[in-house]
Amino acid sequence: METLNKDFRLTEAQIADYKRTGFVLLKQFFSGEMIEYLRKRVNDELETPTDHYQKGFDKLRYDLCNDDEVIFDLIGDARFKRIMTDLTERRLFFTQGVGFGLKKNLSKGFTWHIESQSFGFNRSEDYGTTLWAPLHRIDTRKQGGGMRYVPRDVISGEFMYDYIDPAVFRCLGERIQSGGIAFEDYVALRDEPLNSSGIGRLLEYFSVEDDFELGDVLLFDKYVIHRSVPLGEGELESRDAFSLRFISDDSRYDLERARSIEIPRDHYGYAGPTRFHLEICKEDDSLIVDSPYFDADRERRFISA
Repeated sequence: METLNKDFRLTEAQIADYKRTGFVLLKQFFSGEMIEYLRKRVNDELETPTDHYQKGFDKLRYDLCNDDEVIFDLIGDARFKRIMTDLTERRLFFTQGVGFGLKKNLSKGFTWHIESQSFGFNRSEDYGTTLWAPLHRIDTRKQGGGMRYVPRDVISGEFMYDYIDPAVFRCLGERIQSGGIAFEDYVALRDEPLNSSGIGRLLEYFSVEDDFELGDVLLFDKYVIHRSVPLGEGELESRDAFSLRFISDDSRYDLERARSIEIPRDHYGYAGPTRFHLEICKEDDSLIVDSPYFDADRERRFISA
């Protein structure tokens, strides 16, 4: 299968945009075959969310295509390696795939957020990036259903990883120990730092929302604050998307941060969408790429020039 569009060419302007803003739209990046393949995988394997905090999606699945041969073919493609290396200037390591589904007029997706789940097991300062591919066309002037994202050079989400997320989970843990906390109050702790009226208005004002044709993808690093755009009235009944998560190869495991993700799930008694963050490593500060979790396919996960 041809995973990449044979006519795609990375430009110096795109490299500069990604370096400055933390995101870049890559037009006609994936081949039609690749989009059809991912759409089938997502259609077959997306599930109703079990995590109450993720109920904004109609369907969701973490650890999708984690050991998929087509994904490994993509990662092993010399063109793909060169493009990703030119953009990120790092040696990357593929961790997991994630699928999302929005339903027309019902699903709200996520409000303004960072990737607390997918990058919640490595240190705050460790690099991470996402390749996001919508599997249906997105027209911002009609049905919507895409994403909005804020340039990192305007407002960076680094402070969320450094301070806000750890403080939220610490507050949650201490409230539980001292008598408990209502689920609505926990959601407010998670959402309001980025969705209160003041900062929410700033994020909306500076946000970017693009149209996507089939094959277009968005690369955005972990510090880019972003949100879902609901799928409104129109011909599509649902909008699916697939994400590939990558970390730098020198990323180290943050045991406390990984365990914190489970605090609300343990307290409120619901299952999370994945145990990946707890299963990949056991020792704090261990090098993630050396984890026995990846023994079967470690070398196939690396991306370097």
